[in-house]
Amino acid sequence: MHGKGDPMTIQAVSGRVLERRAETALLLAVGLHAVLVSVASTSPDHAWLTGGAYLAAQLGCLLVAADAWHSGHAAQRRLLGLFTLALTSLWLGDAVTLSFELRDLPLPPVSAADALYAAYYLLLGSALLSLTRLRLHSLRTLAMTLDSLIVMTILGTVTWTFLLSRPAPLRATGAAYATLDLVLIGVGLLALRQQRLNVPVALLCAGLALTVGGDLRFAVVGEYVSGSGADFLYLWGTALQVLGLWWRRDQSVRGVQWRPPRPVRVWLAAFPYLAGGLTCAALLLARPAPVTLWGAALTFLLVLLRQGTVLQENLLLARKLRHSAAALERGSARLRHQARHDSLTGLPNRAEFEEQLRRALQGPAAVMFIDLDGFKDVNDTFGHPVGDELLRLVTARLNAHLPARATLARVGGDEFTLVLPGADEAQALSAARQLLGSLRDPVEMAGLTLPLSASIGVSLAPRDGTDVTTLQRRADTAMYHAKRSGRQQVQLFTPALDDQRRERFALEAALRRALHAGEFTLHYQPQLRGAALESVEALLRWTPPHLGPVSPGRFIPVAEQCGLILPLGRWVRERACEQAAAWHQQGRPLRVAVNVSPLEFTQPDFVPHVHGLLTRLELPAHLLELEVTEGVLVQDLTGTAAKLRELRRLGVRISVDDFGVQHASLSALMALPADALKLDRSFLSGHAGLGSSCAAAPHVLRAVHTLGRELNLDVLAEGVETPEQHALLSGLGFEYMQGFLFSPALPPDELDAWRAARSG
Repeated sequence: MHGKGDPMTIQAVSGRVLERRAETALLLAVGLHAVLVSVASTSPDHAWLTGGAYLAAQLGCLLVAADAWHSGHAAQRRLLGLFTLALTSLWLGDAVTLSFELRDLPLPPVSAADALYAAYYLLLGSALLSLTRLRLHSLRTLAMTLDSLIVMTILGTVTWTFLLSRPAPLRATGAAYATLDLVLIGVGLLALRQQRLNVPVALLCAGLALTVGGDLRFAVVGEYVSGSGADFLYLWGTALQVLGLWWRRDQSVRGVQWRPPRPVRVWLAAFPYLAGGLTCAALLLARPAPVTLWGAALTFLLVLLRQGTVLQENLLLARKLRHSAAALERGSARLRHQARHDSLTGLPNRAEFEEQLRRALQGPAAVMFIDLDGFKDVNDTFGHPVGDELLRLVTARLNAHLPARATLARVGGDEFTLVLPGADEAQALSAARQLLGSLRDPVEMAGLTLPLSASIGVSLAPRDGTDVTTLQRRADTAMYHAKRSGRQQVQLFTPALDDQRRERFALEAALRRALHAGEFTLHYQPQLRGAALESVEALLRWTPPHLGPVSPGRFIPVAEQCGLILPLGRWVRERACEQAAAWHQQGRPLRVAVNVSPLEFTQPDFVPHVHGLLTRLELPAHLLELEVTEGVLVQDLTGTAAKLRELRRLGVRISVDDFGVQHASLSALMALPADALKLDRSFLSGHAGLGSSCAAAPHVLRAVHTLGRELNLDVLAEGVETPEQHALLSGLGFEYMQGFLFSPALPPDELDAWRAARSG
């Protein structure tokens, strides 16, 4: 906010004061002239007073115009300068005319004053033209010009008919001024049409009308007398024009436009035609003079030309409307296409696909659900721009191998759907395998070689459904089963798949409820070294009230797929550590082994959570053993080794579970800070008796045992269920074992009883 002494504030205040003074000075000047004319009109020397007052008032108008020119906005300088020069010529012409009158000399027919008045008309007309801002070669300019000419012709016809019908002779100068006034009226009408009506333009037009009135009075009277009515018209006309200039000098502040009411605009538009009608009536009812006939003929000609511009404007308007309609139609078609197509690949989106599928359901049809394998890893590793480019390449490949009449759509991030009308089972499977084959070759882009594969599910109409939703859902179910079965496969929908997926969703919902309802328990299976109990493995058990006991082999994979393994694994670790801490406080310490899923192990808070448990429960770290699978080793050897070393520094024992299943390399095994290997039960599954057909199995078992001993690792054989298996393992040097032969997994209280019975 500006302060009191701000130059901008002072300048604005002084500007407003000067504006009020200029307007007041103009009004006082014309008022003084009016007073002097009324008082001194009977005096024999009144010309000195009235003429002097007239010139003084005109000089005041000229000074105000000059000040407006000097202080006006740059955009208004040309207009203000032309008006100021015009008023200068007018004042000089009036001074010459008054000098003849004061010396009682007759005014010549053509004098220097007439030359100055001619300059006034020329400069004033130029100023009005600057207001029009007409564009050449414009139909609108031609139309406005014809409108002004029509008005000029009608007024000129009326004026000249009146002047020529008078018995007094018409002076040449009066006729010339009347003609020039008609030109000014025409130019003024053009300016009014272009500018619309605002306060400055209204004042200029009003002043111009008064000046024209003074010229008409001079033409009728035939002579000029100082102090006559013509002076009032001239002076007031000049004052109004100067006020208009003063108000317009700053375009950024003044000149708020006012649009006339609709009735006024209608009458103005109809005026040329009404005038033409009145002219026709005058020609029919009276004996027309030659000037009237010529004026009427010219008026009709101009009206016809104006009508031609109206027709041309209508043609242009119709053409623009056609172009606009075509543009709207193109825009509408583009919007419809964008609303029903994918912006990245250009394929139909879900809405368009479902519409195509509805049409195809009038007969047999195949629906395919195509999902790219590992696309999320590409996005996460290389970024979304690479992922988007990969999607475009996949689209190009699928389109190149698309069966005839098929519609391919993108309905999700890396999910595509396809409808093949009229296809039976054999045709659908053949088309799906062809599409799958088109994605087997890797793609080269951005200096990368990216593998491609997909899983495809297929449903058939009407066998698997007769509506869009059912067919899409069942194709999705088949695709999900293909992905679970190893990916890069085609799976045809069967009712059993629907049952499996429904069961999986029910199991997932039950798992979520079980986490909050406390339906899980931990059982502990003994791990013996020889005949001595050395440790136990914590095994999760779930017995929901409405389902009965559910094996871990059923619910653990579901928990891993839906992400519930994280809160579930956290709960298992906490309960197992609490139980180990309780046995330790009772003076019966027992090491507890806890399984860790690969997803849990990758969490950044895994090691801090283990450390926090040990600290909070005051549990010695050597009483906790964490079992990691070979899958963890295969995925990220460097990160896994770092976390395992951190756990080992805490004192936690590490074992590798299910050893030999996922074929981790020996170099990876040597690099890991592990304490034990848990031999997978599959090595013993063929040895229920001594008559095994797997003759090489004992050699593999001996090799694993030797490897563990050389690496200074305990080797635990799990899944020992028969005396024959126990005898085989003992003969090979195994001491550390676990299995139903010794004990199943037991609740804590039953395990305590089992321990007591063995020690008794």
